[in-house]
Amino acid sequence: MKFRFLFALAIILQSTLCFSKNIVNRTYQIPVMLEPLLAGNFGELRPNHFHSGVDFKTKGTIGHPIYNFDDGWVSRIVVSPRGYGLALYISHYNGLTTVYAHLDKFVGKIGEYVENYQYDNETFVVDTQVPQGALPVKRGEVVALSGNSGSSAGPHLHYEIRDTKTEEVLDPMPFFVNKIKDTTKPVLRMVRFYPLEGIVNNSSTASYSTNPTKDANGKLALKAPVTAWGEIGIGIKAIDRMDSVYNTFGVKYIRLFQEDTLIFSIRQEKFSFDKTRYLNSMIDYKDWHNHRSMVTKLYREPGNFLDSYGKTVNDGKININEEKLYNFRLELADNHGNTTVLPFSIQGKKTELRSKKEPGPYFCKYDTDNIISSDNFWFNIPRGALYTNIDLKYTTKQSEKGHSPIHVVHTPEVPLHTYCEITIPVTKDNIKDKSKYFIASSRHGRPQYNSTAYIDGQLIAKVRTFGEFYAASDTVPPTLSPLGSANWGKSGHIRYRISDNLSGVKTWKGEIDGNFALFEFDEKVGYISYKIDKKRVERNKNHTIKMTLTDNCGNETVDIRNFYW
Repeated sequence: MKFRFLFALAIILQSTLCFSKNIVNRTYQIPVMLEPLLAGNFGELRPNHFHSGVDFKTKGTIGHPIYNFDDGWVSRIVVSPRGYGLALYISHYNGLTTVYAHLDKFVGKIGEYVENYQYDNETFVVDTQVPQGALPVKRGEVVALSGNSGSSAGPHLHYEIRDTKTEEVLDPMPFFVNKIKDTTKPVLRMVRFYPLEGIVNNSSTASYSTNPTKDANGKLALKAPVTAWGEIGIGIKAIDRMDSVYNTFGVKYIRLFQEDTLIFSIRQEKFSFDKTRYLNSMIDYKDWHNHRSMVTKLYREPGNFLDSYGKTVNDGKININEEKLYNFRLELADNHGNTTVLPFSIQGKKTELRSKKEPGPYFCKYDTDNIISSDNFWFNIPRGALYTNIDLKYTTKQSEKGHSPIHVVHTPEVPLHTYCEITIPVTKDNIKDKSKYFIASSRHGRPQYNSTAYIDGQLIAKVRTFGEFYAASDTVPPTLSPLGSANWGKSGHIRYRISDNLSGVKTWKGEIDGNFALFEFDEKVGYISYKIDKKRVERNKNHTIKMTLTDNCGNETVDIRNFYW
């Protein structure tokens, strides 16, 4: 079984990589010189996206040298308080681009280039394309130090390999598979059966879940029998493991057979970023929304155009229409060919199917544009936003604090793929400055800001979830608190704690003696900081620092104070 999967992996790699078929077999520089242990693998199921690379462990610390993959040039540099944090993009002459994210700092000529850009443009935030030839780099050259910047949950290196031409992300593991030891099989934790247009264990509404167990021969088997009739679907909850680490990983290959016919398969080898959100259709999104549980559905909804699906029969939907035993086999495998197999059966049990309900007034089709409107309220659902047809529910209710009624558009348990435009009239217009208004999403009873335009009494925004929406306002300036200001001159390190009560911090700007000062912002810890630059700030004198903080509704806070350095 292991050799069969390794053979299939080799065939798929040849068809997946559109550049030289020998490219994977060449020798490349691994990005860290520590023991190559992973904290995350390619294609893992994450909120609203697939993990687009591998995460190399860095011993829980920052500052380790990061080595360049192959000869090429720095093509893009990103600095952000969130997301990838400090990230470096290097294009190579072999048609690949490597990405190094959550860095602590750039080194040498790259660090100088970034610092000059930030001061020339008076900004900490950077997202710039670098001209070819400006920053050439060699294979094995140290280009940065590992860190914990952006939306990182701990020190590590997020590492990607992309096809430069198509910008698709590729699984980096085949390039380094011989450097990473893995003899551990994937783990199948649960199998779920869905009554799509049928019956499962006498229910036409509730799914049925069961955990695999080992039989008397030590092989995996289902704990309990399953009966069904009509059209059903299957889902699984599974993880992969690797040697020497306690982390859990995504499963690389999933294949479902009926008898000996392959009826559904998933392979996590590459994807484009414009399709990564199709993950929300691949998983049981309701279960994720309510329980933060990732269950992979082994059937495909009609509006899901993810390329990770292989061969399917009837999109993986299974018709049970005879009173007999239907035999299935589920196979899970990783990059090293470690394989887990579960044979199971479904007993056909003839049952009268539930009659279909008549659709309501807001029935929406996945392959057309849909508009929900009432009393100047509009919710436009464009074609491609839904993964399947839905019988949408829309109601309103009163709001005590808002500037409009609350518009309840369906349920956040159903995902949206693309943005929908929403228009809400301001019915309680008691604020002179209209820029303070915005459309709020209600999340756990708290308003969430959406970027909003005000036009003639109407608020217009784009949202990517169903739920509760209403007109809200933010008139409170953000909070700016200096930390240890009495010691700034001694430590040479200036810090402020910053926060905002509602719409969120949008911009910050620090000036020392009227000149721009490069304050860094790490959003997850909530403070901005500046290490006094000896090249730009004169020693042994009094200085005036001005910090300006603005939120997304234009409310501003300014702090001016003196310090000696």
